[in-house]
Amino acid sequence: MSEPSPLQSVAIAVGAGLLYHFLNTSSEKKVQLIENFQQCVEAVNILRKHCNEVPVLGLDCEWVNAPNVSVLQLCSHKGYCAVIRLCKMDTIPMSLCNLLIDRKVVKVGVGIKKDCEYLEECDLPTKSALDLRFVAKLTGAKAQNLAEMYKAVVGGTLTKDLQLIRSDWEADTLTPKQVQYAADDAKAGIEIYKALSNKVSDVKVFEKYYDMDYVPRSHNDLGSVASDECCLQ
Repeated sequence: MSEPSPLQSVAIAVGAGLLYHFLNTSSEKKVQLIENFQQCVEAVNILRKHCNEVPVLGLDCEWVNAPNVSVLQLCSHKGYCAVIRLCKMDTIPMSLCNLLIDRKVVKVGVGIKKDCEYLEECDLPTKSALDLRFVAKLTGAKAQNLAEMYKAVVGGTLTKDLQLIRSDWEADTLTPKQVQYAADDAKAGIEIYKALSNKVSDVKVFEKYYDMDYVPRSHNDLGSVASDECCLQ
């Protein structure tokens, strides 16, 4: 019997109720600010460990002067989020590069194509990126921005303060509000994905939309593939 694909692994975990268990038994700090090489190595090790269980990461980026990415946020299915200040690091660990380029690890977010383009400009190419708006359309949900989808799908609220969004992400020290804002966006992405992926019988349907930009006029008519049964095989 062949091994399940990364997306099938997610569906299996969701269907078995394991993701809820993981989220509530993780011993790691939920949000970790990363500002140097060694901290980044340790954070990637944690993310890798979590990806061995469920190979999906919520991904988001912050910047001051695009395409230079100031902060990269990666959140695992356990709710562990690494807020990585790329602007503070002279050298990027190869382990982070390998994680981003790993096609077996799905990275999810809204408008994630732009994030990936900016990351590539910073010599951090990213593969297997999936815009959550594709997932929404394919499961019968409404393709909206991150905050709206998070509220509709998960029932949570994201703070979108314009002053915070446009704050100095390259300041010597980030405020707790900045760190939490950054982490929340990445966490919201994976929470949305978990909720929606549980509505399909074969999660491989998402694979054809990897590394594609969601264009409403071209993709709004995608037919729903929602099922009454989660893929458990």
